[in-house]
Order: sequence, then structure tokens, then C-alpha cells
Amino acid sequence: MIIMAVHTVRRLAAEILNVGENRIKINSDSMSEVLNAMTRADVKTLIDKGVVKAAPKKGRKKIEKKKRRGRGSRKGKTAGQQKKEWMQKVRSQRKLLRKLIALEALEKDDKRYIYLKIKSGIFRNKHAMMNYLKENDFIAKDLELPKEEYVPKKKPKKEKKEEKKEEAKKPEEKKGETK
Repeated sequence: MIIMAVHTVRRLAAEILNVGENRIKINSDSMSEVLNAMTRADVKTLIDKGVVKAAPKKGRKKIEKKKRRGRGSRKGKTAGQQKKEWMQKVRSQRKLLRKLIALEALEKDDKRYIYLKIKSGIFRNKHAMMNYLKENDFIAKDLELPKEEYVPKKKPKKEKKEEKKEEAKKPEEKKGETK
């Protein structure tokens, strides 16, 4: 009688159950039955008896993974927020570069070199950019830019509502005056 090796039983069981060989568990109490298994059909009967089993998958299940995908459990900024911050930073630095060239504090020959540095994101902010330019002698170390006054672009919503109410009242007053 030919005795089948345990490794061969494990391999056949893995093929039958569609799992990896590492997940096949063989009951050590019924080892004589396992060794006497000669064919694929014998291995199938061992699986039916419960002598050979497939161990459950390790790790988190897909359902558990899906539970933790909600908005409340996300960390960090969204891509849109990051892009807006990037655009704001780069635009302000490019504006400063244009201002320095207009004031003739920076030579036009150096513009492309600094522009590419801005594009690559080397400077965290305008202050870091100015420090770099001063340290590497692109501009004078005692140079100070003229301060600009802050002008808000939009009016607060309350003021807009009040203006609309006043405009709505004005035509009514004019009608009364014409009569």
C-alpha cells in the first residue's frame, strides 16, 4: 500500500477548498486516516468528516474596514483645501517677485531662477523668500518693502442686507413725492 505524504494531502485540500496551503488545518488525532488517503476523492471525504479544515482568514474583515471610512474618521485636509492654500501661497510669492522687479530691487536676469524656486515650493511663505533673497545677495540686505494698506474685497453680509433694504425703501419714497 502506498502512503500519501501529509504535504500532498495539504496541497490537494488547498486546491479543493480554494485557499492557500497555510490555511489548511489537519486534525492530529486522525493522522492515520490522512496518511491512508490515496486520491482526491479520499481527501474530499476527509474534508466532509471534518478531519481537514480551512482556517478562517486572518486580519480585519471588509465590513469592519468599510465602517471606518466615514467623514468623521478622516484625518487631514482635503485635496481642495490643500490646493487653495498652495494657490494662495504661490500667487502671493509671485506677486512679491513682480513687485521686487518693478522696484528694481531684483534684476530681471534672476527672475526665472527665483520663479522656478517658487514653483517648486521651496519657500514656505513670503518672509522665507525674502530671507533667501537677502542671504544669497539677490537683493540688498537693508531693503524694506513699502507697506500696503489692507483693503477688504467683500463687504460683510449684514452691510449688504442693510443696503438692499435702504434701496428698496427709496423707490417708495420717490413715488410719494411725485404725487
